[in-house]
Amino acid sequence: MNLFFRILLAVYAFCLTIISVIAIIVTLNPKMFDDVSDYIYNNLILGRSSSILLFVVEVIFLGISIIFLFSGFKSNKDKKSVKKHTNIGEIRISLNSIENIALAASRRLSGIRESKAYVTKHEDNVSIVIKTVVLPDVNIPALSEDMQSKVKKSVEDTSGVPVSNVSVIVENIYTGYSKSRVE
Repeated sequence: MNLFFRILLAVYAFCLTIISVIAIIVTLNPKMFDDVSDYIYNNLILGRSSSILLFVVEVIFLGISIIFLFSGFKSNKDKKSVKKHTNIGEIRISLNSIENIALAASRRLSGIRESKAYVTKHEDNVSIVIKTVVLPDVNIPALSEDMQSKVKKSVEDTSGVPVSNVSVIVENIYTGYSKSRVE
């Protein structure tokens, strides 16, 4: 959910909280219902400008309610997998599977100590980011270029999903020390 919808949801929830508190107070004190309904009728509905303003606010609330209602029905399945259509039917390949294919291809290269893969979906193709730790005496540009081509080829050959780009981020150089020494 993006920032705009989060802010909209916060304002919407705040307004509904105020309306709920007023409804609770009116329910506990029925005399207040008459006072509130008289106030709304005399001051808001009879006045032309306030009536129009009240109508606009009501339409906005209705629109926001409909937006939130339909946003709850949106499926996240399409975001977590890539669809392929064949003559027989549909194939879904999860992004997690594509990450594992990319990891396997990147770890086969010599000079790699460890790596992590992140896959994002863009329409019918994917974008892959590989974060890696390399050994010290490695030509990083050559290794990165080799990794990009092998990961792309491996993912496309294995899954049939087109890869738009492969980004390699060398996070660190492996020094061989996993624990700090205490002297």
